[in-house]
Amino acid sequence: MLEIQSQFHPYCVEVKEGLKDALTQAVKDKTVFTLVDSNVFHLYSQPIEEVLSDRPLLKIEATEEQKSFERLTPIFLNLLELGFRKDCTLLVIGGGVIQDIGCFIASVLFRGIKWILIPTTLLAQCDSCIGSKSSINIQNFKNQIGTFYPPHEIILVFSVLKTLPSDEIRSGLGEIIKLNLLAGQSEVQQMKINLQKLSSDFLEIQNLILDALNIKKRYIERDEFDKGIRNILNYGHTFGHAYESATNYKIPHGIAVTLGVLTATFFSERLGMVESGYFDNLQEFLKPYYEPYNQELTSNILELILGAIKLDKKNTGRSINCILTRGEGKMEKVSLELENQVRPLLNEFLTVIC
Repeated sequence: MLEIQSQFHPYCVEVKEGLKDALTQAVKDKTVFTLVDSNVFHLYSQPIEEVLSDRPLLKIEATEEQKSFERLTPIFLNLLELGFRKDCTLLVIGGGVIQDIGCFIASVLFRGIKWILIPTTLLAQCDSCIGSKSSINIQNFKNQIGTFYPPHEIILVFSVLKTLPSDEIRSGLGEIIKLNLLAGQSEVQQMKINLQKLSSDFLEIQNLILDALNIKKRYIERDEFDKGIRNILNYGHTFGHAYESATNYKIPHGIAVTLGVLTATFFSERLGMVESGYFDNLQEFLKPYYEPYNQELTSNILELILGAIKLDKKNTGRSINCILTRGEGKMEKVSLELENQVRPLLNEFLTVIC
């Protein structure tokens, strides 16, 4: 069990062997209403119906379109019409999209209600389940509205990851790799050993997830509201988010982050922050985790990428604040001029990566 300290309340990450066990624990001695990813419900209808059959349940499609006020309003109304009260608990089952929706609803309904999260994607289990953040879209602005509001309990069920498509596994591994690069050389070496074992033993995913959560815990407990040291967790995200946007989200989030980490490393080497060859070594290691999505990043979309970077929350006008590296475990926030530095270096990177 992993306990996270929060200014709202401490909360625990627990592990259960099966989804039925997790659901049984989640509903014990509580009045529970459930939000569940409709695809997860389809895959695991038997244990869900067995445990939750006599409790209100709303199925939601896990699409970005759902993360809007237009789509959230009916969910609020459904919960209220079904009799949700301030002393009830919201159970949220799904990946990042459902987590964003559930967290946002829990943070504002009756000005804050108890909620429990059962994350069902690798990305959610290894990263986003802790840290308290929710993000909602408004028109064309992605994740620009949100709250900090941690769940009261997180229950991990590793077995549900076996039904994920390979790209979703690689997407989650992208965040795991990023977190270990933040931590340092010893963590990176252990991660590489665990990744090798993963190819023949899927249960090794447990160690990768728990190690990643322990790394993230160090940052979010020191800086829960993202005002200082937690910014380091944005390593790879400035470029990764821009790649997602510029390709119309053809690149899964975690894989975009992997490419973003590689971009930040390329910039770091060109700016003399790491020795020559550091980028090549990292690229060789990361290739299996981003190919063939690098083919989406051609010089033809340079302007789209730059346009997305200009909309980044960390943009300060003519420059952008991004996290670069001086080596494993040595990240640094750097301000780069968009036209004089970012444009030429990014154009060069796109030529190299494709």
